Amino acid sequence: MDLARRLQPSHRQPIPLPHPWPACVQGMLRQGAPWLHGNGWEGDLLALPGGPRLDSRWDGQRWITRVDAREERGQPFGILEQMTVSGHPWVGALSYELACGEAGLPHQVPNPGALGMYWQGVRQALHVEDRCAEIWSWGDPATDEFADGLARACTLGRPQLETLLPRWGESTHHEAVEAIRARILDGDFYVANLCVPFDGAWSGDFAALALSSFRRAEPPYGALLPLPGLSLLCLSMERVLGKSGSTLISEPIKGSVPRTGDAEADELAGNAMRLDPKEISEHTMIVDLVRNDLGRVAVIGSVKVPKFMALRTYPTVQHLVSRVESRARPDAGLAEIFRSMLPGGSVTGAPKHAVCAHIASVEAAPRGFYCGALGWVHHGDFELALPIRTAQIFEDHLVYWAGGGITLRSDAAREWQELQLKTQVMRQR
Repeated sequence: MDLARRLQPSHRQPIPLPHPWPACVQGMLRQGAPWLHGNGWEGDLLALPGGPRLDSRWDGQRWITRVDAREERGQPFGILEQMTVSGHPWVGALSYELACGEAGLPHQVPNPGALGMYWQGVRQALHVEDRCAEIWSWGDPATDEFADGLARACTLGRPQLETLLPRWGESTHHEAVEAIRARILDGDFYVANLCVPFDGAWSGDFAALALSSFRRAEPPYGALLPLPGLSLLCLSMERVLGKSGSTLISEPIKGSVPRTGDAEADELAGNAMRLDPKEISEHTMIVDLVRNDLGRVAVIGSVKVPKFMALRTYPTVQHLVSRVESRARPDAGLAEIFRSMLPGGSVTGAPKHAVCAHIASVEAAPRGFYCGALGWVHHGDFELALPIRTAQIFEDHLVYWAGGGITLRSDAAREWQELQLKTQVMRQR
């Protein structure tokens, strides 16, 4: 469905772009405008800062949720559901740990004060598709703020990112992979997603970092979201969950091979991946998990897989992607759907509870917003990317996670190589 119909702006006003897209929005990004970028979002959506805000923080015992600094009673997803029935959309993200807590899944305990969810209400936004730009507004007609911001073009300095360093080495990763394989042999679970944080010092302007990263990665679900105390730079290829009317869609990714730039070699590598027993078994198990998760909130008999193990190509990598669809039960609200589906099966494993308990005991740190969810919500509809290939950017350093699914057929050396592949988009400047 067309994004304008899903977001239902009250007013749409064409606007000429005074400078080339997307360079013309650099100044607005510097001012903190949230940006959803890519064809997965059905065009670019740049929100004007200043709308209402919803955030959840861990106080050491529970998540405390506030709307414009006013504490609200209830669970975070329930409060989000209540707030997003308003007349305007909300753009934001939620963390892996908060999603696990809402779903009753084991997870590492965040540090007191850790941000678990942040959403900004959007009163006015710039939408760009096929180089045609419009100002969308909800409520009052558009103001001149966007036109003024676009007219003030600025030149940003080149971002500098030092080498990304993993928090554990190859031998530790090998041990962690073998421990999972042993658990699988014991019958505890079938597949587990093991992730490693990489740390890097950086300097410059995060808007320039985002522009250069989007240009290299061409992510269908790119985003730059300024949050309190950090910014998220998302270069995701994966749609964890979307809802349009009664239709629910998830597109899990499992299976990765690097692109070399040699078309013939890349085609052979992609075809070989589709025939690899390890990739087939891993992908199939995750699709089954997603089908089961959707089935908990779906009309009986409506879950289907119209696309299975399709090969998708990106600038640095090729992936196997499936599409799982269902019709949501009429009584299933946003909170129930989120608790059923999040965190995504492709970044946990099967069965979810056992796997989440294991990775919580072995991973080097809480994941934060990595592997949570990111996107927009409006009147019960939503579009959420899985924040993989996502940097959590702080003042002078960033944390960038990479991971992979471990099965009985996994080779520890290949799994370590896959982590390096998934960090390439950030390493290349």
